[in-house]
Amino acid sequence: LRAMTRVEALLFLRNPTAVFMALLLPTLLLALQAFVIPGTLAPLPGGGGLRAIDYFVPVAIAVAVTSVSITNYPSAIGAYRETGVLRRLGVTPVGPHRVLLANWMVSVVALAIAILIALMFARIGFHLTLPARPGLALAIVAGGVIAMMALGSLIAAVASSAQIAYGIGLLVFMGCIFTAGMWTPGPLMPDELRMVSSVTPLGAMTQALTAAWYGGELSPLTFVVMLAWAVPAALLALRVFRWA
Repeated sequence: LRAMTRVEALLFLRNPTAVFMALLLPTLLLALQAFVIPGTLAPLPGGGGLRAIDYFVPVAIAVAVTSVSITNYPSAIGAYRETGVLRRLGVTPVGPHRVLLANWMVSVVALAIAILIALMFARIGFHLTLPARPGLALAIVAGGVIAMMALGSLIAAVASSAQIAYGIGLLVFMGCIFTAGMWTPGPLMPDELRMVSSVTPLGAMTQALTAAWYGGELSPLTFVVMLAWAVPAALLALRVFRWA
């Protein structure tokens, strides 16, 4: 497993698109939002001193989670299926399950680094406040990662090639970041759309993370929503997974 994880990490680092999507895209989006869109750094009326960019930080974290779990991870597994790697490893002591676990481990490390880079940039660039409840914020991100990796596993289970996996993942990616509040973050989202987004895995994660970060009211249903997406997706992915 150590050897497989090391190989997966090297393959990840040799893929510029994967590195950009995973590590740099969230920070770039924060920079564009903060320094290109007018008024983003100004306090919101009745916002208690909070700015639009403050509500965008949880969205940037959601983008990091989605880019890794929905595009990078399924594309890697699709490439292995396309080139026969999974079929060959299936008859060796390595086993294809170690390939999957190694990908999960590399994805989690990439996510941690991407979030750390984004938060460091936000802290230095526009004085982001630290989470009011850091432990709860960490638990929410962990729940979101599990839910989105389970959905990514569902794409990885059936995609016959890297291009197909990336194409499907890109469509899901766009839908997910919309529900996360990419264009209307936090309380700026209309009530009807906010209600619909709250029952999606990434929307629930982003709304709960915003509440935990800035001391808002957090519903326990958030974890129920993420679990309700993660468990069926994971079980279905195991059922339909194709090794060849």
